[in-house]
Amino acid sequence: MDKREHWFNEGAPLFRQALEQLGLADRLPSADAYYACPCCLIAYPLEAIVEQVLTIEHVPPDALGGKGMLLTCKRCNNDAGRHFDAHAIKRAAVHNFLLGRRTNRPVRAEFLADGIPVRGEVQSSGAGWLMQGVPRQNDPAVADAHERALRAASERGDAPQFTFTITERFSPEQADVSWIRSAYLAAFAALGWRYILRPALDPIRRLLKSDSPTEMPLIIGFNAETDSSARAVMIVEEPENLRSVQVMIGHYSVFLPDPWGTSTLEELAESLAGSRDAEGKVTYTLSGLTAPWPTKPLYLLDKAITQHGTP
Repeated sequence: MDKREHWFNEGAPLFRQALEQLGLADRLPSADAYYACPCCLIAYPLEAIVEQVLTIEHVPPDALGGKGMLLTCKRCNNDAGRHFDAHAIKRAAVHNFLLGRRTNRPVRAEFLADGIPVRGEVQSSGAGWLMQGVPRQNDPAVADAHERALRAASERGDAPQFTFTITERFSPEQADVSWIRSAYLAAFAALGWRYILRPALDPIRRLLKSDSPTEMPLIIGFNAETDSSARAVMIVEEPENLRSVQVMIGHYSVFLPDPWGTSTLEELAESLAGSRDAEGKVTYTLSGLTAPWPTKPLYLLDKAITQHGTP
């Protein structure tokens, strides 16, 4: 059986069960099986698999080391790639370069040799840098003058006055949304429909529908010292003001509303903001339940309800 069909068949009855518990099952058009895209919550029949409307989603994006984890609709998948993921990929390349780590893609830069500029790209191997100009981005006369300055300095045995500036352009806000989206999808894959159908997650889905977010709660943090391969989902129980679902993906930690409805997204963001020191850093000690990092949909809360009933 195709992986997508298997995930559909496993998720559809749990989706209907979650709707029934919320008194919303009558919103489905018929008694047939339906699977909702977790981003837009549009419900699709099994035919959407054959028509390739439901696609395998990589979490985080494939270019950032993600693996196929769950199904989303093709539109949400493609829109995220254009609006958010491209910015996250560019920012990750800049971060890795500045941290002296190997970069899988070049970063745009401007080089100055004795004050003469050339636009180009720079890439880190982890042990050194590879810098090159991009001919189509430069006036040939200026590029020739830049090269002459480098050559003249070399012939004199002098070091030219050489500097470069990173000019890669990306939106930090849209890059953040990419990581928030990945965290939301990982939380869904781990915990299931019963978790994401809570009203507290509505602001996250609204954020994912915006192609140019301007305001969003401060629920994401960056730690350069974290292993880039680290992956974790924790249901935070203590401290009480940070009760949440924390999703860590490499350097990024995202805090989402908890499964008990303790606080709204805005209240959670306020608690995080109140934990910041004068330099903007947040230091915390968390305790709670750790869920397995999903490599496929696990639906832990949905299956727990099926086995043990509503608590």
